[in-house]
Amino acid sequence: MQAQHTDREKAVPMFNAFQRRVPDDISRWLAKVSQNPIVEAFPEKIDIHPGMDSSMLLPTEMPEVLSELVSKPRTRRTVAYINVPYCETRCLYCLFYIKPYRNKEESKAFADTLIKELQLWSDKPVQKGEPVHAVYFGGGTPTALEACDIERIIKAVRRYLPLANDCEITYEGRLSGFGTDKMEAALAGGANRFSLGVQSFDTKIRQAVGRRSDKETLIRQLEKLMSYDQAAVVIDLIYGFPFQTLETWKEDLRIGRELNLDGIDCYQLRVFEKSPLYKYIQNGKLPPGPDHELRAAMFQEAVQSMHEAGWKRLSISHWASNTRERNFYNYYAKTRTDCLAFGPGAGGNLSGYGFMQHRQPDAWAKAVESGVKPIAMMTKPPLFWELGRAVAEQLELNFFNPSQLAHEFSEKFATLWNPLIDNWTEAGLLAPVGNRFELTVSGQFWQGRMTQHLLDYFKSQTK
Repeated sequence: MQAQHTDREKAVPMFNAFQRRVPDDISRWLAKVSQNPIVEAFPEKIDIHPGMDSSMLLPTEMPEVLSELVSKPRTRRTVAYINVPYCETRCLYCLFYIKPYRNKEESKAFADTLIKELQLWSDKPVQKGEPVHAVYFGGGTPTALEACDIERIIKAVRRYLPLANDCEITYEGRLSGFGTDKMEAALAGGANRFSLGVQSFDTKIRQAVGRRSDKETLIRQLEKLMSYDQAAVVIDLIYGFPFQTLETWKEDLRIGRELNLDGIDCYQLRVFEKSPLYKYIQNGKLPPGPDHELRAAMFQEAVQSMHEAGWKRLSISHWASNTRERNFYNYYAKTRTDCLAFGPGAGGNLSGYGFMQHRQPDAWAKAVESGVKPIAMMTKPPLFWELGRAVAEQLELNFFNPSQLAHEFSEKFATLWNPLIDNWTEAGLLAPVGNRFELTVSGQFWQGRMTQHLLDYFKSQTK
């Protein structure tokens, strides 16, 4: 089975053959027109990352497809994701937990195996060709590793991946246990950006969901890391935790801004049924977090207060105080990029084909030791996957421009989404600016839902 060609030259004939179907009931994609669109535009539910449907490759199909993908140079902008599976403790809200961190021997064994995995494709066209523009060490908790291993794996990435001159290298983690030895090891290895999961500075809120450090310790650690003045320092803040109020959220934002950080990311908490936090709330061990209306107010507060403080909006959830913070990986990973992935549980994609590596460290290590890339499953690219990513690219940057999509893919897309655009404009989610539509603050709050609706509506109109 040969890999599907999804480059623009092959895709254009498919788009030209695109035909509008007789419209069916589009009410499920329309917003409620009201005086309070940030709260009432769509029904409340948990949104996941928007995207187009894909199907699994059969295990018997994977070797041939993978062999073809690996034998060809990448032609798209590329990022790399390295997953470190260990955590010193489990946060109640997290679904990415894989394994507890135990000792130095485990850290060394992981680093040794990761370096071997980086070598597996190092002489293959898919890895050694075009530059990699952003590298992200995520998890898990990458800062759980020993200092010497942190430095080793970052240096290995710099050796075995063809990094662009301006490549962003992000090392993610917690401030708890991230001492000066580890900070200096990461910098010596070549990290030029740190993404730290503060989530909240409020000690009660943090410790209720499994975070260890108190507010004072967090601030001290951040100030120490920034004192090296060698990398962008960015923190995550989350709204929606138990015990959180609008006032505690305002205080989190204020502290973050006054620390002179390079960047702040603000995310809404999603409490999934499989998370320990959901069970704690259901069993009465913790109170529910802020309701939908309060979360909307928290989002609005973040947008307004960061703007008033002069911070630059980089994307839906990301702000920068200066030009050192670029947010390459977080944006590129949602666009038409290739993603090289390494480590247990890491996910990547090549030419629209998605792949997921063995989640359990033992299975991952066994495959690597046998000289095999530890891929457990693969998905086929949806027919119009590049269009889907192009739509997501735009809304991630707070706008929608059908004219641009028509120019790039097919002139028929210039008017395809008009029924949704008209309704969303009337509902206060979009505002026309020239030939494009900018998301209002209410539209930004519903950005994920709107992106998925645009893709689902497109699918309903094709045959």
